[in-house]
Amino acid sequence: MSADYSGTVPKRGDRVGLVEQAGLFEVVDVNTLMQAVNVKSTDGKDHVTRNIPWTSLKFQGSAAR
Repeated sequence: MSADYSGTVPKRGDRVGLVEQAGLFEVVDVNTLMQAVNVKSTDGKDHVTRNIPWTSLKFQGSAAR
């Protein structure tokens, strides 16, 4: 399964933006069955936003692995 919009499957640690929300986020969990991710803001707050569809992601670059 892959994201039809860009062919990119998100991975833990990827840095992404969200279509309707300002800021930079880090992917903390990936659900390939539902094609959704959980993301955490990179501004230091521990709030996790859950079940964001892959089509709402704007890839910014990957974290060092």
